[in-house]
Parts: sequence; structure tokens; C-alpha cells
Amino acid sequence: MSVLRKAGTFAKDVADLGIGFAIAAVRAATSSATFAANIGPGLSFKVRGGESDIDTLRQVFRDNEYNLEIPKLNAQLDRYYQAMLAAGTVPVIIDAGANIGAASVWFKRRFPQAEIVSIEPDSDNYRMLTDNVSAFPGIHPLEAAIGSEAGFVSVIQADQAWGIKTERADQGCPVITIDDAARQVASGELFIVKIDIEGFESDLFARDLAWLERAKAVYVEPHDWMMPGQATSRNFQRAFGSRDFELYIKGENLMYVRYES
Repeated sequence: MSVLRKAGTFAKDVADLGIGFAIAAVRAATSSATFAANIGPGLSFKVRGGESDIDTLRQVFRDNEYNLEIPKLNAQLDRYYQAMLAAGTVPVIIDAGANIGAASVWFKRRFPQAEIVSIEPDSDNYRMLTDNVSAFPGIHPLEAAIGSEAGFVSVIQADQAWGIKTERADQGCPVITIDDAARQVASGELFIVKIDIEGFESDLFARDLAWLERAKAVYVEPHDWMMPGQATSRNFQRAFGSRDFELYIKGENLMYVRYES
């Protein structure tokens, strides 16, 4: 990265997330230590130097990748959320591929009375996740993978924590379904599902899709670019193409929001 680009990134970090985060980002680029990165008043995350943790925080909190930024759609999600609360149910948000917990915390702050089920298959990421969400009652971390049916996966390491993949195996990390995850919350009602599982979305959308009839919004990060020739997006394209969702694109995510007539 050029000096000019580094300066621009530092300035943007300061403007959007504060000087404390900008300094932490510089430290993360030059150290392998684990330390706290502050994001504005009262919000801090444990991050690992030399890892993708700082970039993950930038995507979620600086670039607001999970904010639809369309007033009509945000109002629509708010109506779904308030209707669940009025009916006496708990809105459930599933964060599949929770990594270090950034998205889980973002959703909890956006919908404070929702409960978040945060699913992460990698042990190192999971330890960071549990630390980072411990101050937020109503976020439930699970060391597991998400898929179309129960079983196990092996966890395939990558150069950076964001790129860790999973594949079906006879033993290893347990696989749970969307319904299994939603059942972690008493009186819960499925609200939003966020999916960033590095290609395993081909398995998740292969069968047992009844949960799609209940979800109000689904955010999917596709990975055809990372796994060319494997058609990892084919199953979810087919699933959404036959259902009443509108599609929006934000950053790396495809955002499907249930059509409101």
C-alpha cells in the first residue's frame, strides 16, 4: 500500500471511527499481538495483529455493509421487527459465519430487543467472538457450522481469518441447521439471516428451505469469485428466484428483503 493510500485510510478511519481505532489499525499492521480496538465511545473489540480483524471492523462499522441505506426498506424492517415484539415473540437474527462478532454486535445495536445467534466454526475465531460479544446480553455464540442438515465439517484454514472454509466430513465441527439455530431463543421468531460462510452456502441452500418462508431478510455474501467452477451460488439463486424477495446489493453482500405488498 502506498504512503498516500495509507494516509487516506488513516484519515478515513479517524473521521468515521475515531483516532483510537485509527491507531489500533496501524498497530495491527505492524504487530502480531492481540489487543483492544476502540470504535467510538463505549465500543471496543479484541483484534489480532496481522489478521483480517481490522478490515472486518471497517466493513461493518465504517462502511456500514449491513445498513440498507434505503429509508423505505429500513422502515419496512422496522415494521417487521415491531410486529414481532407486539405479538410477544422475540425477533431472531442468525449470524452465520460470525467471525469475531462484528456483525452480531452491529445487528444487536440496530435491533436491541432482538436476540442474535452467532455461529462460527473456527476455534480461534470463536474465542475472539465470545470475548467480543460477552458485554452484550442476547447474543448467543455457538461453535458450529451452518448447513442444510446436521452432521460434521472439517475446518480448512486460510491465510486470513475471513477466508476459512468448511467441507462435509465424518467428524469434526458440528453442523446445525437454520431451524436448530432459531430454536436457541425461547419464543423466538426468525427475522434476519446473515450468511458469510465462504462457499458453504451451496450446502445450506441445497435442501430444507422451509425457513425461507419465515425469514424477513437474508443477507448473503456470494463466493463464486473465490471458488470458480464450483457454482457455489447456484442453489441460493434458485431458492430466491422462486420466492417473494426483492434484491439489493451493498458492498460484498446480496440483500434479499421479503416483498411487502
